[in-house]
Amino acid sequence: MARKKSKPAPLSDWKGFYEKLQSETPRAAVIIAAAFMDGWLRQLIANFMVDDTKAIDDLLGTEDNSDCPLSSFSARIKAAYCLGLISKDEHDDLNTIRRIRNRFAHRMHDLSFDDEEIVSWCNSLQIPKKIISALTDFPKSHGPMFLVGVTMLTSRLALRALETKRYKRTVPKGFELAQVVKV
Repeated sequence: MARKKSKPAPLSDWKGFYEKLQSETPRAAVIIAAAFMDGWLRQLIANFMVDDTKAIDDLLGTEDNSDCPLSSFSARIKAAYCLGLISKDEHDDLNTIRRIRNRFAHRMHDLSFDDEEIVSWCNSLQIPKKIISALTDFPKSHGPMFLVGVTMLTSRLALRALETKRYKRTVPKGFELAQVVKV
């Protein structure tokens, strides 16, 4: 008997996202955070494109088809930056979070936010650094730095995706010779 695929949580499930981040192990929280951010990044890029679901799915991928040019987190980060949808700081922080996710995803044991490389990457996150520097009583540990970065970046991606949707692009009309040459 075929196993039924579970549907991912919708991007609108912010409450579930925050609860999972707080209640999971560091490894699970990192993987969940990156997946949620990847979903919002996909939505941002899709909202910027023409209104053609099949063409968008062929480029960005779907849950059932991840063998597409822009289906990876890395490719989406690059595309969003090159299209001017995210800033340089956001691009750099997203790539740092992607590296942290990859490290946690590919190492089964003995990895935490105290790992030397993870500490270095968390310390390099620009967006949370700007916020945390204004707070005097914020814990200076690396797990909270990561969570603040993820929260801020995800919020920015979601707000920008919603704003971008208002300016949906249209497909240009087909070529007509009569438009070029007056007959």
